[in-house]
Amino acid sequence: MPRKPDWLAERGRPARPALVLTVALGELSGLLLIAQTGLLVAIVDGVVTRGRGLCELAPLFAALLGAIAARAAAAWASRRAGFECASAVKRSLRGELLRGLERLGPTALARLRSGSVAEVAVDAVESLEGYYSGYLPQRAVAVLVPFTVLAAIFPLDRLSALVLLLTAAFLPLSMIAVGAEAHERNQRLWSALARASGRFLDSLRGLATVKIFGAARREMLEIERSSEEYRLATMSVLRIAFVSSLMLELIGALSIAIVAVLAGVRLLAGRMAFSSAYFVLLVAPEYFLCLRSLGTQYHARMRAASAAEQIRELLGELSRGPKAEAAASKRSGVSAPAMTRRPGASLSFEEVRFGYLGKPIIENLSFSLAAGGRLALVGPSGSGKSTLLRLILGFAEPERGSLAFDGRPLGLVPRDELYSDIAWLPQRPTIFRGSLRYNIGLGREGASGAEIDRASRMARVEEFAEALPQGLDSLVGEGGQELSSGQAQRLALARLFLRSPRLLLLDEPTAHLDPTSERLVNAAIEELAEGRSMILVTHRPLVEGMPSLRLEGVP
Repeated sequence: MPRKPDWLAERGRPARPALVLTVALGELSGLLLIAQTGLLVAIVDGVVTRGRGLCELAPLFAALLGAIAARAAAAWASRRAGFECASAVKRSLRGELLRGLERLGPTALARLRSGSVAEVAVDAVESLEGYYSGYLPQRAVAVLVPFTVLAAIFPLDRLSALVLLLTAAFLPLSMIAVGAEAHERNQRLWSALARASGRFLDSLRGLATVKIFGAARREMLEIERSSEEYRLATMSVLRIAFVSSLMLELIGALSIAIVAVLAGVRLLAGRMAFSSAYFVLLVAPEYFLCLRSLGTQYHARMRAASAAEQIRELLGELSRGPKAEAAASKRSGVSAPAMTRRPGASLSFEEVRFGYLGKPIIENLSFSLAAGGRLALVGPSGSGKSTLLRLILGFAEPERGSLAFDGRPLGLVPRDELYSDIAWLPQRPTIFRGSLRYNIGLGREGASGAEIDRASRMARVEEFAEALPQGLDSLVGEGGQELSSGQAQRLALARLFLRSPRLLLLDEPTAHLDPTSERLVNAAIEELAEGRSMILVTHRPLVEGMPSLRLEGVP
């Protein structure tokens, strides 16, 4: 069933001034067209029927050139305003999607297929441009300009105006006839694109696994099948577009032919002036141009309606994020602290329960961590150690029980404040493509070069950076491809030194390191943790000198 267009219209409200300007410029272009045609007719009539010379017609030529230049400027400004209108809507939507993804958090986000999310946030949103820059303004222009043209033709030739008015009524009917089928095929097109995008991204991410298990050919065939499905859906939509365009062109050509025949017969019979017939014949194609353009842009509306379904569905998924995160997402105005040592933060769990898909992972968990205290979380895989860290970070919300951070309910702590006080070091930190300095600087926005240098020394990054051609300015690939596991972990630790947190959450930071790297990382962690609160996740049953909490999981 075709989707109601109210959502698309509602999304265009922030860009309404640009939309109004686009329509106004389109109407101005139509008025200039009538003036341009009238001047051209006056020039031709003066030369053909009145025998006037170039000097006499010079003012008309100057006015004609001015009208042409003004119309070109109006058309350019109209396209520019339409682009600004579409850009404003796309920026607003992408911002809302990004905020929703952030609010949802990585735990809930893992349920969504990243390829489909990327396709919606990029391609589906981009498909709205034709609707806001083309269809919406053209819909208004297709009403204003044709009636303006009819108003100019009517005093000169009422019969031609009546023919144009009656034949133009068939154009909306033709668009309605193909609208439902075009919408259905566009829906299939977007579904095929989402499947193809998700399949390709999944295969790309798991390329090493695919190669190791000899499944490359099978994956290649699956991607080929998805691509073929998308090709067929695309061609199906294009066939509808070509048929619709043919109908529009045919109706317009027949109408202009009827007007030309009627004008020619009356001109030969002496019942119509040459200037009037010439004006009508020149303006009639422009009359249908606006209507044909609307028919062309109607397919942009169909694409936008189909894309809007995907966007609304994703926004609906994002709106179901954890309520604690939604409460904590309010801006508190807290800026990241300078690189100074701050006192540790306290943390407490009271009868906390949490599970995935109805299966409990943590059941009735209670403990407290004093400010400046340390705690080791030990237990087998699947016992809930990493899940506990996600609860502290606000990536998930407990089903029952309460969490308190510095004596305040965790859900009421503004996210900016919470994340300025907490630092998290996973087993495999994310390293972005860029320089070592850039990756360290992610720890705190606006950090000075001296602070980044100091953080790199404290995290033992300089020990391997000095051997690189450009030191901290040396580039690394996505995922830290040029770095060993130990080097990547020290690089991530430098971010934590730069951030200067009050609570450290360390998720088995040395699990995959060799003895030398483990010693360096442990030394950096010990220096970082001095005076701060720390929770360390580990498989080891005992961490020397540190109280431990054993998690057994829920059978």
